[in-house]
Amino acid sequence: TLAKFTDVDRFVNLSTQSLHRLPPHVQQKFIRLKGRDKLPELLQLLKERPSSGGAVLIFCNTASTVNWLGYILDDHKIKHLRLQGQMSAAARAGIFASFQKGDVSVLVCTDLASRGLDTSSVQLVVNYDFPDTLQDYLHRAGRVGRVGSKAPGAVVSFVTHRWDVDLVRKIETAARKRTGLPGMDSVNTSSARGD
Repeated sequence: TLAKFTDVDRFVNLSTQSLHRLPPHVQQKFIRLKGRDKLPELLQLLKERPSSGGAVLIFCNTASTVNWLGYILDDHKIKHLRLQGQMSAAARAGIFASFQKGDVSVLVCTDLASRGLDTSSVQLVVNYDFPDTLQDYLHRAGRVGRVGSKAPGAVVSFVTHRWDVDLVRKIETAARKRTGLPGMDSVNTSSARGD
C-alpha cells in the first residue's frame, strides 16, 4: 500500500471535472525508442521546428538530466534556458520570466515547470524522460494549448522503458475515448515531491 512509502496524511485532494482530461485539441504523439536514440531524435525535432513554431518545454525527470542536456544543446548552438529544483527560487523566477518574455524559446526543465506557470506561448512539450505517473503526464501536457495560446500545440513523448508502455496505453485509451484517465475521475492526489 501507499502508506508503506509515504506519509498519506500529507496528501491533498482536489476535485474538478476537467482536471484529469487530456486537452482534446492537443496532439499526443508517442515515439518508442532506445535510450541512446533519444538525443538524436530531440535534436532533429528542435532543428526541424519552424522559427515561428512557438516555445518548447523539454521535460526531464531529474535535475542532472536537465544539466546534461543543457550542455549538449550548448554544443549544438541551440539557445535554451534550464529550470530545475537545485537552483535558488530567485534564479528560477528570473529564468521563467525570461522564458515568458520570449527571449529564449526552449526551456529544459523538471516537473517544477509543469504546475502553475503561465505557458501560453508553448506549442510543443517534449517528454524527453517519460513521466512516472499519469498526474505528471497530465500536468506536463497541460502546458500546451492553453487559453491565450495561438496554436493548439502538441505533446511528443519518448518511450524507452517497458514500464512506460502500460502508462502510454492508458493515456492513448483516454485520449481516444475523450474520457478522464483511469482511476482518476475526480480526485487528484498530489504529494509534496521534491525534484
